[in-house]
Amino acid sequence: MTNPNNAVGTNAAYGGRTSVNAFNDDLAIYSRGILSGWACSPKSGMTVQIGGNGADRDAAVAEDNAGNKTSINNISGSPIDVTIPAAPATNNRIDLIVAYADNPPSGTSTVVDNPAACGIIVVSGTAASSPTAPTNAAIRSAITADGASGSTAYYVILAQIRVGTGVTTIGSGVITQGAKVESGAKAGANTVSTNSIDWTTLPYAYAYTDTKQNSFTGVIPYDTFKANNGFTISSGGLRVPKSGYYRITARMSGFGTQGWLRVHVASSTSDSTAGTIVGSGLVRLASGQYHSVEVAGVIAYANAGQYIYARNADSGFDLNSGMDAGIMGTTISAQFIGN
Repeated sequence: MTNPNNAVGTNAAYGGRTSVNAFNDDLAIYSRGILSGWACSPKSGMTVQIGGNGADRDAAVAEDNAGNKTSINNISGSPIDVTIPAAPATNNRIDLIVAYADNPPSGTSTVVDNPAACGIIVVSGTAASSPTAPTNAAIRSAITADGASGSTAYYVILAQIRVGTGVTTIGSGVITQGAKVESGAKAGANTVSTNSIDWTTLPYAYAYTDTKQNSFTGVIPYDTFKANNGFTISSGGLRVPKSGYYRITARMSGFGTQGWLRVHVASSTSDSTAGTIVGSGLVRLASGQYHSVEVAGVIAYANAGQYIYARNADSGFDLNSGMDAGIMGTTISAQFIGN
């Protein structure tokens, strides 16, 4: 197996031999690819160097023919020289630098990280006017030719090199680094980062009051509203612009013996208690106390045209009575989060 200076190996386990089951359990959430390091750059002529830049540990996730995973690392910590085969006389070619681990692992069980079971090779594609990278079958065939069990071996592509007609030097412009790993509930599944969501395009509404209210029961009135992307507000309710799930938060502050806050989704705010209750909170104190109650982060489904609103369900709560306006208030907000 081609492994210059025994530079490539797997993580040590049980005296140097790889524990395949342990690695597969740990790495199952990752796709095949580079975890960190393994940067490839020109050295001289047709030789490139990969890994060992001193800044990042060279670690990658390799995969076998059945989807099991193991890690492959640059255990030397130094740059590895890899020489690209001579360029084609006509047309262009795409070569891959591939690291692999035999499966089942062979080698000497007393040697740490088992480099005898690993290799790093160049797999050359076919020269063509529009060349393509070597296939999985071609990669496994090359691993077999290097002395491992190519049909079952773990492998990972560390870099891709475009070899031009008759070139004698590999430049940085023809090197493409290997793919980074993906992770998630299932590696490679359709996932989206919250950083990529433009939250300003999603329907959002917020309402509050800084006006003192007398003791009452019923839909909480608001005198200040903010809404975007189709939300409208009327009769103390937030009218939903599109069907889907919403994150809802409501707060009620005041003076009295107790407060009972209910959050509803209904066809109109006149539904009173007939509307679906999606959240409820209760606070009870001795008479003459200021207090507040909040229902926060409720996730509820609402159809387009329905209302999200809050009710004071107990007459013993006097909203903001006797307090400076705006010190404590009544608020409600709803944010569309998906359907």
